[in-house]
Amino acid sequence: MVNQESKDRIDKYIKENPKCKQQEVIPLILQGQKKKIVVYRLPIELLYYNIRNGRFAAEYASLVKKHGGELKAEDPNDAKKIKRLLLGLDKNETSRTYDDIKLKGQWVPGIITEDGYVIDGNRRMSILTQLFEDTTDDNFKYLNVAKLDEPISANDLWKLEAGIQLGKDEILRYGPINELLKLNEGVSAGISPKEIAKTLYGVDDESEITKKLDRLELIKQYLIFNGQPEDFEKAKGVYYHFVELQKIIAIEDKVETEPDLRVTIKRVVFQLILDGISADNLRKIQHMVNLQLYEAIEELEKAKEYSKPKKPIEKKPDLDGEVVKTIDPDQEEEDDKPNSPALTHYQNAADILEVEQSKDQILQLLRRAELNLSRIDYHNEDLRKPESKDMIRKIFKWTEKFEDVE
Repeated sequence: MVNQESKDRIDKYIKENPKCKQQEVIPLILQGQKKKIVVYRLPIELLYYNIRNGRFAAEYASLVKKHGGELKAEDPNDAKKIKRLLLGLDKNETSRTYDDIKLKGQWVPGIITEDGYVIDGNRRMSILTQLFEDTTDDNFKYLNVAKLDEPISANDLWKLEAGIQLGKDEILRYGPINELLKLNEGVSAGISPKEIAKTLYGVDDESEITKKLDRLELIKQYLIFNGQPEDFEKAKGVYYHFVELQKIIAIEDKVETEPDLRVTIKRVVFQLILDGISADNLRKIQHMVNLQLYEAIEELEKAKEYSKPKKPIEKKPDLDGEVVKTIDPDQEEEDDKPNSPALTHYQNAADILEVEQSKDQILQLLRRAELNLSRIDYHNEDLRKPESKDMIRKIFKWTEKFEDVE
């Protein structure tokens, strides 16, 4: 729906300020037609942030939770909150762009709807606004934008945003979580995965899109398990864990793992992610499932007792301002806490896997057994516990087999 009042203000400004029209045009495809969209130099005060822009969808969702409801880009106070969010997304990138625009001015035009909502250029607008606040230089009160001259459908709007923001060269800057959310937005707009693949990559193979949408579904399930549904900021640092979880699921498909066991493994993986396991270590579960290593899988099943969904975390609206925390999606958060029960059972399973994979390396296994025994404190009271005595009896039973070795 067009904001007619905003559209009229922009049209009036262009009519009264003909010099705002630039010589530059931006080529776009709308409704399947190639069009050249005229660029104008417009006052930022006439424009609105596109708050659902996929480039910062996860961060915006978190901001909404902090404030207890949707923000209105038309509200000056909410606009300030959105601006702070944008400036805090990637502080290194923001600093570079800030210095570049301050020195050279705006080189790359943004794109807006006919009523002034920014399709491309939200971050640039936030930086220009900040530059004006810092310098009071009137040149920073304006944004060069290609203005669409007609209403745009949800389908075309998504394709336009995705074409700009999800091109192969842009995906890394976009962020993997926000990429998934943008793909999901396309499906919600009625675009098929096949059409999305064609729009983004120029191919008819929808398998990569489907895989990414399935990954988003796993992330949503994890956030529910974690008690923080739809708070996608909480998944930024563990994105690649879900890449590995999908590989586990693919192997379960191949070996036809029982449905109940699949549910157990997924829940345990969710808990392990929450407890701080690295993405690389999840690969060991792939090997356990592929080898159908039942003794190891039994250890994982024991972790189910300690892998229960968490109660939703209630957040009070932050009405006085917010602190935006950015997380590097490639960086694991360090955790010096001792192993949780779920991690302990996982480690037991990993030990079983390691022994299985080394079963033909006899000397290595013997050295490991001798090393473990040499580290035991034989005066430790734990040796008197029933489970320790049971384990000692098992060790004696295995050592008896060496009597037949000549």
